[in-house]
Amino acid sequence: MGKIQQQYELSDFISEMTKVVEETTESAERVREAERLLCKLIRTKSWLSQEKLQTENSQYARHSLYRDPKNQFEVLALIWEPGQCTPLHDHDGTWGVEGVVSGRMRVKNYVQLESFSDHTAKLCYAGAMTVNEQSTGELLPPADCHILEPHGDETTVTIHVYGKQLRKFRVFEAPDEKGFIRLGNNM
Repeated sequence: MGKIQQQYELSDFISEMTKVVEETTESAERVREAERLLCKLIRTKSWLSQEKLQTENSQYARHSLYRDPKNQFEVLALIWEPGQCTPLHDHDGTWGVEGVVSGRMRVKNYVQLESFSDHTAKLCYAGAMTVNEQSTGELLPPADCHILEPHGDETTVTIHVYGKQLRKFRVFEAPDEKGFIRLGNNM
């Protein structure tokens, strides 16, 4: 008789992710492990409460799922209606992994080449991709700038894991002809 496999829950993810951040120091290794663990978590959304699946009319909804007490990582659920998107933004210099639980997400990636001041930076467009259901993507500075937008006409649910609590993002305005970006307001 086969062994019954239990569903991987958020508590399992948090326990294993805590071990990863306590036993590793390299961001690239943390990203690899976070992506591996997130792939297990996003196989289903049954572990997400209805409260954490609520949408907002004016913009995508952000729901905190976990904040590590040592500020080593945080987990968020973002709920997107068709047409909602982020502005071009960074992640305050930290790594991240994003997974699509349901729906599809269009990601336009940028690499930060130089930062000239608090108000000007140079970004290079690095291409776009569509992340399908039960798939993941990663952020590793300086390649941590992007625009996210759900792809299709259904509600999209994404899970985001970051290497610290993100208290701010830098928002970028459209680039000029030389690729220079003025920084807009922080989110």
